[in-house]
Parts: sequence; structure tokens; C-alpha cells
Amino acid sequence: MKIFPNYPNTSGSRVSQRRINKQKDAVINILKTKEPAIRKAFKQLAKRYSKNPKIELHMDMAIEKVKNAQVTYESEYLHGESDNYRMWIPAAKMNDVYLMGTILHEALHYICTFDGKDICSENEHYVMRLLGDDC
Repeated sequence: MKIFPNYPNTSGSRVSQRRINKQKDAVINILKTKEPAIRKAFKQLAKRYSKNPKIELHMDMAIEKVKNAQVTYESEYLHGESDNYRMWIPAAKMNDVYLMGTILHEALHYICTFDGKDICSENEHYVMRLLGDDC
């Protein structure tokens, strides 16, 4: 079920909008081709609930967030931040693989609901760990 890359132990250059734009197609491709694995991970999370919730996965929202990804200069200590439609990646030093993983991580926030309700970030991070992230 692993969809996240293995992160090399290197720093990299500062994130720029150009570097983010170069990663967008690769992340969108992962989201499209690995949708069954992503759905399976959310189903695994659902097994932790006492009753089986109705799972709604909105991959279109994830792809839209990737397309709208922007660099932010407000804080270089954040790993990334997102809402339902956008994401912001800090202009921190980051290698390309880590940048791709950060964009993928932020894309997976807020894309799934159980019984029409949002999932807390702790549970979203559980799903991301199932998918191979080290969050």
C-alpha cells in the first residue's frame, strides 16, 4: 500500500514556486494511479470504528489542491499547510523527493469523510502512515 517515496537524508535547495510546479504532474499521477491503495487505507481506518461508516473519497479535491499548490514565505518551519482547495509549501530547504512527499501529504488532508463528517488530522495521519509516510 506504499505510495510515499523513500526520503533521502539530504537537504536540498530552498523551495520555490518553480520547483513546486515541477512536482505537480508526478503527484497528480500518484493520486490517480494509486487511488485504490488510498481508498483501501481509508477503509482500514474505518475498521477502527464501532460501526462501518459510509466512506466518501474526493480525489478531485486532492488533485485540485495540487494544481493550486503555492510557495509561502511566512514560515519556513511548517512542513506544509492546506485547506479544501489550496496548499502552501514553505520556502525551506528541501530535496525534490521530500518536496514531492510534502505535496502528496497535504493533498491527502480533507479528502475523505465518514458518514458525511470530516476525519480528524490524527486519523488522516494514521492513513498516511499506512501509505508509507513518516508523519
